[in-house]
Amino acid sequence: MKFTIKRYQNSFKMKVSENYYVLKKRYSKWWDSFREKGHERMTVMFIPHNEKKIFNFQISKFTVSFFVILFLIVIGTSSYAIIKNASSKREEQRLLMNYKDIRSNLLRVEKLTNSIFKQLEGMKPDIEEVYELSAGNSEDVEKIWKIANGELEAPPEKKNEKSILPDEFLTMRELQKDLLCSTNAIKTVKNFVDVRSKVINDTPSIIPNPGHITSLFGWRRSPFGFGRDYHAGIDIAAASGTPICATAPGMVVSTGWGGGYGYMVRLRHKYGYETIYGHCSRVVVGPGAVVKKGQVIAYVGQTGSATGNHCHYEIRLGDTAINPYPYMSRIW
Repeated sequence: MKFTIKRYQNSFKMKVSENYYVLKKRYSKWWDSFREKGHERMTVMFIPHNEKKIFNFQISKFTVSFFVILFLIVIGTSSYAIIKNASSKREEQRLLMNYKDIRSNLLRVEKLTNSIFKQLEGMKPDIEEVYELSAGNSEDVEKIWKIANGELEAPPEKKNEKSILPDEFLTMRELQKDLLCSTNAIKTVKNFVDVRSKVINDTPSIIPNPGHITSLFGWRRSPFGFGRDYHAGIDIAAASGTPICATAPGMVVSTGWGGGYGYMVRLRHKYGYETIYGHCSRVVVGPGAVVKKGQVIAYVGQTGSATGNHCHYEIRLGDTAINPYPYMSRIW
């Protein structure tokens, strides 16, 4: 068995050696032929038209091939450089056009930013005035334009970063700061208005009935004779049967005949307010009823001590009668 394996190994080595020798022989023969042809010399002659001496020289095929290959390389490299240069010029033109477009857009942004900045600067006095009205004092107005820590992104600290940033960036940062401050001020004013609206909704703030005022609050000439008397409300003249509405949400305290008030309705509201509606021709609510603002509670008449059809409207804060006119002067 070992002898058979050894015999096959020898046979394989011999075949490999024979093939290698044959290939080497062929390659050597081809190389010798190539060198022989390459070293063949060619004669180049320059023959002038006059009788001057003819100039000639000899050159090998290897040299000719070298110069031909070198020429092709130069031609190829030059062609590539020309194509690349043309492409670079086209790209340069495209970038230049993009730069012009970007520059024009930047100019428009700069103009728009400056316009917004000027408008916001013009709005600042109005914002301060509204904020002062809502805050109730002028001491806190200066705090409007101050930013709390962390509300605004920190500006770049390095000088080289500041130098490369355009002026529009700084303007935009100022706009961002002012807008944030304005937003905070508007939120404060909104909270005040919401609370104020709730208070107004719960207090007398509308007219009880359409018509015209015939007698104001305070001292007046008596309509029943000579002298002066104190009028604790406002008389609003209207046609008989005109609806009388509650001027604020509340509860009916009492209804019925009230002497000089005639048929009357007395309502109790939040914050210590009470309203009285006198000289009614008819009352449509009863004691203990809960009424809404604007709900019809009675109708205009001439009952009690009255010289004509009207509603005697009275507002009391606690036990003190106050002038109803400021509570409805917005309407009149």
